[in-house]
Amino acid sequence: MRRIGALVAVALVATACSGNHSRTLGSYGVTLKLPQGWYGAAAPGQLQVADFPLPRGALASAERAGTSRGHTHLIVWDAGPAVPFLARNHPRLRGPLALRAADLTGPFEGFPLDHVFARRAVTAGGELLDVLVDLGPKPAGRARLREVNRILATLRVQQPRVVRPEGGLLAHDGVSLRLSAGWHGRIELPADRHSVRYVLRARSGTARVVLLGLSPALQVRAREASLPVALSRKNVVRGTNVPVARRVFGVNSRDFDLSVVFGSQEDLVRANRLLARLRFGR
Repeated sequence: MRRIGALVAVALVATACSGNHSRTLGSYGVTLKLPQGWYGAAAPGQLQVADFPLPRGALASAERAGTSRGHTHLIVWDAGPAVPFLARNHPRLRGPLALRAADLTGPFEGFPLDHVFARRAVTAGGELLDVLVDLGPKPAGRARLREVNRILATLRVQQPRVVRPEGGLLAHDGVSLRLSAGWHGRIELPADRHSVRYVLRARSGTARVVLLGLSPALQVRAREASLPVALSRKNVVRGTNVPVARRVFGVNSRDFDLSVVFGSQEDLVRANRLLARLRFGR
């Protein structure tokens, strides 16, 4: 469900809500409000809430939560910043996040086969979110789904910090790109950098370039690339709404995930000309 290589951190924050006040769960760029009687746990890349105490091992394997009849377990996975090759699987969210009757699905590997689930994948606040709720053994009433939606309505995604070009030069963390005429770009620094340290985005007409600086914690160990980096139709990803070429590579022992959206061969040629201006420091 999560982007390849995403990790579950050992560190966690657990909280139970008491009294008449809700409490905020999450300190990794995505937050939820917990109503009275609900418990939560958070780690980089995920939030989990339930109307029963969550075991510590749930953050490593959500199926360990052990949802019993009459109880509910909600998981929100944050796979990192939005990228073109996953846009079809994570449509942009419009309005509050909610699970619908059409989202009822399952079963899922590792979870009990007789449980009822709802799942939805969206792009919210520029992040790829995957939401799964375990409603316990069948039958499960729709009332609990409505209760989950009241919690999901409190979800907030922190916007990334933006680094804009200076004198036509985009630069951050040893990587720089001098924008060609007609190209516009920015660098985004996500609030949660467990998988992606930064995102360089550039656009010209129907051509888009997205470069992810991957976190060393992912341990991708991509093959070192010969510079300049270029993409061709051999790198096209299948199953996307528009043509997208993608390549994962390493430079100076640092890993990157590059994708280019192109409407024509000329777009791809122009994108490669821009990529020839990329510079990688140590």
